[in-house]
Amino acid sequence: MKYIFGKIFEDKSISKVFLISLLSTSFLLIITLGIFWIQQEIQKFDEESTKVQANFFKNQEKTLQHETQTLINFIENERRQTRNLLKKDIRNRVHEAHSIATNLYENYKDQLPDEDLKKLIVDALRSVRFNDGEGFFYINNLDGSVIMDPKQPSMEGENRLSLKDVYGMPIIQNEIKTAKSKQEGYSNYSWQKDDEQKIYPKISFVKLFKPYNWYIGCTQYVEKYKTEIQKKILNKITDLRFDDSITIAVFSFDGTCLAHSRKDLIGKNLWYTKDHDKKMIVQEFITRGTDENGGFIRYSDPFQQDTSKYLSKLMYAKSFKDWQWVIGSGVHTDELNRSIARKKSELKASVNNYILKACIILLLTSILIGFLTRFMIKISKSGLNVFTKFYEKAASKSILIDTTTLHFKEFKRLGQLANQMILKRQETEHQLNIETAYFEQLFENSPEAIAITDNESKGIKINRQFTNIFGYTKEDIDGVVIDSLLADESKKEEAKNLNAMTSKGQLIEIETKRRCKNGEFIDVSIMGNPILIEGKSIAIFAIYRNITQRKEYEQHLTEARHKAEESDKLKSAFLANMSHEIRTPMNHILGFTDLISNQDIENEDRQEYAELIKQSGNSLLQLINNIIDLSKIESKQIKLNKQKISINRILSSLYEKYYHHKNTIQKSHLILKIQKALSDKDSVIISDAHRLEQLLSNLIENAIKFTNEGSVEFGYHLKDQKTIEFFVKDTGIGIPKSAIQNIFQLFRQFDGSDTRQFGGTGLGLTISQRLAELLGGEISVKSEENKGTSFYVSLPYIQNYKLDQSSEIGKEKLYDWSGKKILIVDDEKNNYAFFKASLTKTNAEIIWAKNGIEAISFCEKVKVDMILMDIQMPVMNGYEATKQIKLQNAQIPIIGQTSFVQKEYKQKVMDAGCDDYLTKPIKSSVLLESINKQFFIN
Repeated sequence: MKYIFGKIFEDKSISKVFLISLLSTSFLLIITLGIFWIQQEIQKFDEESTKVQANFFKNQEKTLQHETQTLINFIENERRQTRNLLKKDIRNRVHEAHSIATNLYENYKDQLPDEDLKKLIVDALRSVRFNDGEGFFYINNLDGSVIMDPKQPSMEGENRLSLKDVYGMPIIQNEIKTAKSKQEGYSNYSWQKDDEQKIYPKISFVKLFKPYNWYIGCTQYVEKYKTEIQKKILNKITDLRFDDSITIAVFSFDGTCLAHSRKDLIGKNLWYTKDHDKKMIVQEFITRGTDENGGFIRYSDPFQQDTSKYLSKLMYAKSFKDWQWVIGSGVHTDELNRSIARKKSELKASVNNYILKACIILLLTSILIGFLTRFMIKISKSGLNVFTKFYEKAASKSILIDTTTLHFKEFKRLGQLANQMILKRQETEHQLNIETAYFEQLFENSPEAIAITDNESKGIKINRQFTNIFGYTKEDIDGVVIDSLLADESKKEEAKNLNAMTSKGQLIEIETKRRCKNGEFIDVSIMGNPILIEGKSIAIFAIYRNITQRKEYEQHLTEARHKAEESDKLKSAFLANMSHEIRTPMNHILGFTDLISNQDIENEDRQEYAELIKQSGNSLLQLINNIIDLSKIESKQIKLNKQKISINRILSSLYEKYYHHKNTIQKSHLILKIQKALSDKDSVIISDAHRLEQLLSNLIENAIKFTNEGSVEFGYHLKDQKTIEFFVKDTGIGIPKSAIQNIFQLFRQFDGSDTRQFGGTGLGLTISQRLAELLGGEISVKSEENKGTSFYVSLPYIQNYKLDQSSEIGKEKLYDWSGKKILIVDDEKNNYAFFKASLTKTNAEIIWAKNGIEAISFCEKVKVDMILMDIQMPVMNGYEATKQIKLQNAQIPIIGQTSFVQKEYKQKVMDAGCDDYLTKPIKSSVLLESINKQFFIN
């Protein structure tokens, strides 16, 4: 048709074409109007009847769609509850697996090579099963390769990025996308088991494991959860009644009736059921239902009660693919069709009366249109000539149209718009020239390196500063992918991602490294901005800034700050710990030495004081030895005395030593266990007995100190043919996760507050770690707070040694304070024993409180005349206890005593409300004089 018209109008003037076209169009229009006029009444009826019919079917279809969707929503709501239970289960499973992997990584990342650590994590998760053995974990890399698949071990190492479900949905790609964007999340897909044709929905949950760019996942079939819920839903659907005229039906994909308004059809397979027109209605019902948005079917109802007539039925079907169900609702339509047919026959007869009148009117109209058309073309031709001359010259010249020569309002408006176009073009050209000059100057003279590329990162334009920084000229980058010049292999993926983000309209800022033309790498900050036209990116504007000097300065500054902070922390830790740990035993030694020199004390008391002096001397000696050993280790001056030693003999000696030690410190209820994995003959290795015993002693002593209930077990076993592993396990207070990484550092203790319950310098574990390294091994720890701690020491098993150990051992005026009650507040039994012994001859009544809470309680119940208050105690320290006691009774004299000698500590004690201050070690005579002084003042 287009070709025919082209030939007819070829080389014809526009006036002739317009005339011919208008006459032809007018003639055709008249004919069409005539036919329309003749048939309008018929069409009016047809339209009305069709509209009524359409409205009926539309309303019925809408109703049926609504009722069917209501059923599907009901099913989906019931199913979602099941899916939510399943999703919660697999989510919790994956979180458990992720925690296992994270703990293994954190515990062994500094001890094992990456490959060994990866294998350790995979082995730990491979054997885990749950949900009757059907549940398992899998691990994939973010590039799609399989790290662990317990179900299909043969697939491990392969890349399964292209894996799709039965509907073509990418499985691995979706899981990777979820792990990258959300760190964790769910994926839904459908799967066909190897031994079945049926399709089953599955749900998987994945969580990103950042250290190795893995994600850990778990997947489960929904099928096992849904049988009961399906039965429950079908029973409810069968009993539903939206309306007596509406039929409800649910079929499986194989044609089995699962639910129906007629209950006698439920359970039957109706796949081959036909209506009287031989239409396979169940098959078409399922076919329409499986369309994307469902569908309608019309048929004669074969299930009607009255078989003497066939009733037409309209039914809407929609599938619930996850369960392979088709759900539908339907209604009978025959009565409407009969009513419309009667009305149509009545109206059609009356329409034919208008045919003759319509023909006469159409003929007269055709003649009138012919005359009007010829007149309009003649007037229009002059206006067209004006526009023809304008467009012949407008391309090269900026001429304007004289609108006064135009006749029609539309032509005048077109002339005005054409003139405005010419004027706007002149203004735009001028402004464009100015802005182009501005841009060129700013671009070339900018102090920043600037590059303009297309969306594929191919170079379009660079400025002078870009050449100064990177060395590349405009010729080097023209049409070349800039990232291929500036980014090495390690940065190409980063550059690709940045380019993709910017080309999609995002503004990016990043600090990274880029390569110059001479091969040198420099630190740069990059800001990328898309150049948009009509909302679409046509190019990328990138600014590069050389920040190499700034990065170097920041690095030096950070290192200097870290060193200064660490130095300050170590200095404070050393002074605080050493002051307390040295002065406490010195207080015992000097105090009891004064007492033991008194000729009037009983021999039994003298023996007890001597034993306490000995214990304190040993504690002080051990501290000094630890400091000396640590100094030797740090300066690499310690020498090992390697020889044949018996491990069993050393462990037996340690058992005897610490069995007596735990009883001595009132922990006889603790169970001490020993484990020897080898015979006496095989337990002989080459090592340094003294250092090995020192290492194990530190660990056992710590275990007993931090265990109040339960047991302490130590021993060894062969880890392999070349390694023997010693262990010390306890059921004590454990170590918090936040503190476990610092326990081997100098002077570090996880509780450094004034209320800490356990003393110590923080040297023992540091020395143990250094000794383990000197002996050619390593030390590790596992701990759970409030459950216990296990230390492991791995040493070379070189067959045989001996051991040795040593220890060392460590005055008043008469006062009569009869009737006075003196409260001693101290958590250390040795301190209490010293104070009690010093006060024995004064005839004062002695009361002992082990912490600040007990002291406050005693003061509320008993009239106390004097308080000796230790500052550093568990539960409640001396500062807080003093404040609360003074609030109750400001007249009670309180003498504070501590091992810290710094002025700020003394001031802090006095500010808390103490009347006097004594520094440990305290001489008995000084103590008695201070007490007497306070009694005198009060």
